[in-house]
Amino acid sequence: MNKTIYIGELALNVSLCADGHADTGVGDWAVNAAVLDGQMGLPTIWVGEAADGTVGDHIIDYLRKANVGTDSVDRFSEGVSPVRVFAGNDKSTAVDHKDYPKEPVNALWPRIDEGDIVVYGSYMALEARNHSRVIDLLKHAKSRKAYLVYLPYFEWHQVPRITRVMPSVFDCLELADLVVARNDEIAAIFPDHDIDSIFKDHIHFYCPRFLDLEPAAKIMRFFDGDKSWMKECHPSDNTDFQWSAGALAGIVRALTEGKRDADEIMEYGNETAHSELASAISHPCIH
Repeated sequence: MNKTIYIGELALNVSLCADGHADTGVGDWAVNAAVLDGQMGLPTIWVGEAADGTVGDHIIDYLRKANVGTDSVDRFSEGVSPVRVFAGNDKSTAVDHKDYPKEPVNALWPRIDEGDIVVYGSYMALEARNHSRVIDLLKHAKSRKAYLVYLPYFEWHQVPRITRVMPSVFDCLELADLVVARNDEIAAIFPDHDIDSIFKDHIHFYCPRFLDLEPAAKIMRFFDGDKSWMKECHPSDNTDFQWSAGALAGIVRALTEGKRDADEIMEYGNETAHSELASAISHPCIH
């Protein structure tokens, strides 16, 4: 069976609630998609970094309990893993408490075989400290005939000026076989454009296939060259965060099984997005 390799940031999220208690959750929607894939029995590996300390141990335990391989997580000792604190589920209030080492991530890269799926995104793929290292790994994966999926997203407090990271965004787009994005995040990267224009004017030149997820409306739109499809997904009580993580996990599962047809990929995403497995994700983020 083909395996999936996720590359991205690992953080602990803490939501300070009005009544005085705090909710916590590990990682973003991609991390939790990897967790769902691991729980579904797919061979899944995370590539990233986590401090050799209490927070890092908690993050690693979360991945391992879901059968996500962590041998390619760099456990650095000079610094601390990011703890992302925000008020009342409002991510616009987020503040990061972190201390990364000056050196780039020094992970043991996993073996990559033909047909493997490599999913990459978050600020880790863009920041100056790690961008070149990540791009080198992606180029190696490409040469090994892996299938590359780019998730263009990051936490907005990490990038006060989007123009500073756009060259890195285009580097990542250029290597992708498929781009998957949530509509609010891709619209923030390319403002003042609708989804059709974003694909036509900004993505298609680099990657001919784009899957847009609209969690609030429970809609998926797949663009492939000059063709496009829309899928209205099952009604679901899952939060936007749970639905997004489930959709991505299903999309990746389809790809590991060799599915490349747009309808099949979206149907796998649809089924996992509204599943009980996705609804079990406990996370303070509502997006």
